[in-house]
Amino acid sequence: MSADDSNLIPTDEHEQLFSQLLERVHTEEVLKKQHYIPITARGYGTRCVPGGVVQYRELVESPTANGRTAKRKVLALDCEMVGVRQAVVDLLTGDVLINKFVHPTNTVRNWCTRSSGITCASMKAAVKDNLALPGWKAAREMLFQHMDSNTILVGHALYNDLNVLGVVHPIIIDTAILTADAVYAPLERPFRRTWSLKTLANDLLGLKIQAGKCGHSALEDAMTTRQILVRCIKSPLILEAWANDLRGKEPPKPKEPVKEEPETDSWVD
Repeated sequence: MSADDSNLIPTDEHEQLFSQLLERVHTEEVLKKQHYIPITARGYGTRCVPGGVVQYRELVESPTANGRTAKRKVLALDCEMVGVRQAVVDLLTGDVLINKFVHPTNTVRNWCTRSSGITCASMKAAVKDNLALPGWKAAREMLFQHMDSNTILVGHALYNDLNVLGVVHPIIIDTAILTADAVYAPLERPFRRTWSLKTLANDLLGLKIQAGKCGHSALEDAMTTRQILVRCIKSPLILEAWANDLRGKEPPKPKEPVKEEPETDSWVD
């Protein structure tokens, strides 16, 4: 399954786009500031990572590239609330590689249906029909079939998805960070906020997503993240205009208090 024709990237543009994407990968310092967990956090042991049932000691790094097995260069990833749906899309080709229910290993007391689009009944049906992966570890292993340590992972607030899967990965482009940086970098100040995927889809693509009462679709969100990133890379003036408009609405930077020199008597050397 692939993206629709309107969102296909011509094959002869793949290498150039890949090079442009490599230039937008976030530094380790930026990722740490934006809630990404380093592999050294395994030292926290049996405590659970934020937003999931995965214990810190269960975190694993993405597979090391071996040069023998060809993996995908760039993947867009989304996991829905409570980790019950996983979608993975090849950013360059638009191929849908994974679009699966994930049967939770823990007891789910709230399916967050309004956000996840999943009900207890739909999950039971998926398990009965053998359409659900048996837990987050199986979802992680399926993801690793398509990627290695050299793959660029793309997502929106992607640390949430990685936490659900217990994955630590060094090469990341997060559309929440990318777009917030476009607003705040010229102001030379930390992010005051980031913008939701729904807002970015509306503002940068003119798309209405996450509409209706059926909740989010992991596949729709992964595809939309892909489109937003491609738009930002291939049409930088659109991103710049969007950021300029929002920058003009930001409150002025507080003035730093003037440090007054202590008074001294004229007779003191």
